[in-house]
Amino acid sequence: MAAFLEDILPVNVRMGASYTDGYEVEITTTASGAEYRKLTHPFPVRSFHVNFTMLRDDLASQVLALYHRAYGMYAGFRVKCLDDYSTNSGTLVPTKDDWVLPKISSGVYQLIKGYGSGSTPLSIGLPYRNLYKPISGSVVLAKNGTLISSGISIDYTTGRVTLTPAPTTETITGGCYFHIPCRFNSKIEVSHMSDALRDCGGIDIIELVKP
Repeated sequence: MAAFLEDILPVNVRMGASYTDGYEVEITTTASGAEYRKLTHPFPVRSFHVNFTMLRDDLASQVLALYHRAYGMYAGFRVKCLDDYSTNSGTLVPTKDDWVLPKISSGVYQLIKGYGSGSTPLSIGLPYRNLYKPISGSVVLAKNGTLISSGISIDYTTGRVTLTPAPTTETITGGCYFHIPCRFNSKIEVSHMSDALRDCGGIDIIELVKP
């Protein structure tokens, strides 16, 4: 794994910025035209195409400074998606009942967010995103629906929660605000708009599946 900066990409992007969620699906087509599809993993991978128009000094101290600290496409950083930064419907206040957390090991659980709810899912269940970069102070947890107020240790760099004493058969649920771990996937080209104003055109950023 490459290095990761816990810095966040500035969110003051101009209109026209976009993002997409993609799924890794291997598709094989036979001579008869039949398709065989294999889902590589059960979670979406997000990519961003963002645009910055900023004052020269702000661009240098924020966007370009992060780009150089990350050595371009080498190191990761945090990104806030303005449509999807909460486990509760994307933008609402997180609750302790948002999602059932998968157990990693005894007493250790991974924060997640599911997608596609509202109708009957496939037999493999709903897709979900592992939340590796929760926002400090925002995590709320419950055990069998009851708020957990003690015995909690949260790693805000991995999204893993440790409960003491370790639950046995209880269901652990939780929610949080979160960032998405990403890296630059293009160089940054700066255009002069005026003496003081600079434009970065389009910058490609992709989610890190395992930061």
